Amino acid sequence: MPNDDHFPDRTRWQTLREQLSGSAMLPGAAVGILRKESFASRSGKLVVLHGAPSPTPVLVREYSGEPGADVAVLLVVDFAAVDTLQDRGLTAVRALARQGKVLPYMLKTMEQLEAAGMADLIEDLGLTFPTH
Repeated sequence: MPNDDHFPDRTRWQTLREQLSGSAMLPGAAVGILRKESFASRSGKLVVLHGAPSPTPVLVREYSGEPGADVAVLLVVDFAAVDTLQDRGLTAVRALARQGKVLPYMLKTMEQLEAAGMADLIEDLGLTFPTH
C-alpha cells in the first residue's frame, strides 16, 4: 500500500471542513472519508468531519468495517484523489466521482439526511435518491 501519512492529518482537511461548516449540517451529522484500500480491507483510518458547531470538527478514528452511527455520507477515495480533495474540498467531489476516484455512499435515508440538514450537501455532491 502506498504511503498515506498525509491522509489522517487533520490540518489537511481544513478546506473541506470549512466548506461543511458553512452548510446547514446540524451537530451530530458527519461526513466520513475513507481510502479505497481501507474500505476493501475493512481496516484503516477514517476521517470524520462533523457539522458546526462541534468541539471536535475533524476526527481521525480506526475503521474496522463500520463507519459509525454519526456518519451519514461516506466518501471512499482512491490514493490519487486524496490531495485534490484535501486542497479543493467539495468543489472537486463531482469531478472526482465522475472519474471514479471518489465513491460516495449515502448511509442514511433521505428523510434522515434532510433532518440532519444535509439535503443541500447531497445536491452539491451530485447525489440523488431514486423516486418510485
